[in-house]
Amino acid sequence: MSKQNFYSLLTRYRNGTCTDREKRLVAQWFALLDEEVPDQTPQETKALEDRLWKAIQKRKQKKTNRHGNWLIWWKSAAAFVVFAAAGWAIYRSVSEKATEFPATPFSSTAAGPATGVTVVSSGEKDKTVHLPDGSEILLAPNSSLEYPAHFRADKREVALNGKAFFKVTGDPNRPFLVYSGEIVTRVLGTSFWVDGSDPVRPIEVSVVTGKVTVSKRSENGDGDNGLSRHGVILTANQKASFSNGSRQFELGLVEQPVLVVPESSVLTPDESFNFEDTPATAVIEKLESAYGIEIILENEALKGCLFRGDISHQPLFIQLDLLCSASNATYEIIGTRVLISGKPCD
Repeated sequence: MSKQNFYSLLTRYRNGTCTDREKRLVAQWFALLDEEVPDQTPQETKALEDRLWKAIQKRKQKKTNRHGNWLIWWKSAAAFVVFAAAGWAIYRSVSEKATEFPATPFSSTAAGPATGVTVVSSGEKDKTVHLPDGSEILLAPNSSLEYPAHFRADKREVALNGKAFFKVTGDPNRPFLVYSGEIVTRVLGTSFWVDGSDPVRPIEVSVVTGKVTVSKRSENGDGDNGLSRHGVILTANQKASFSNGSRQFELGLVEQPVLVVPESSVLTPDESFNFEDTPATAVIEKLESAYGIEIILENEALKGCLFRGDISHQPLFIQLDLLCSASNATYEIIGTRVLISGKPCD
């Protein structure tokens, strides 16, 4: 976290405008302290903030004992927040609200407390995690995953802090739920990314294969598996970002869409993209089928345009560039759709 983001988060916390997820982060810093710290004047607080920030940066640069320095950094960050915040009265109010969303939703069952497993990826490379149900997770650096030693009979639940790629084993009778901050991703069996690595940026879920449902966590515990009734459904090559500002989901396409051609296809995906004076509508239909993305022609007259060329071995957006350049058209991404605009072909 940068100095600017750190100060920004602290300001929102003091003003009561930060999100529940950010409040929980601040609450974790408070929990590291062993004693109370009296309030200070604004001038004293500002001077202390500057000294603490410099000390934090100096300690972060030391690499002789990475684990020890990390612990020192967090203790310094905790002290930073305490000295600058309004006091323990605000902390108690925030910590009570933070408990509305437990960090480990699977920590107990009707049969009693569950044994949890925590995996931390502290190195510079991704860490592979194999779950009891056969699912595989690629945990990004500086991320952690928590899950029960034995999944329940009716559902599978994990809690993610950071970023990870999930390849979930299919099980129609036991949905798979990923808790990350204020959102829950629910699947039956598919592959997708969840990125909540930066607390000041939106949490993002992007689908590689299959279908997922992404919802805000229900504050009152109502709904299926603690999910609120207002969510979004994502399919392959689609993504959703949960904005801290609007507290709504924003839909879009992933940066690099991948092929989702059915395995029963006779031709390989690359061979199917070689066209000879083919109507634009036929090219678009093949791209839609290959990527699972809806492509719309704004001008019906564009249907008569012909396309000739081999656009195999090219990513989708390059293929669209080539298609549009042949017809003097342009395209733009609107949500999870592609809109092609232009004048009729000569």
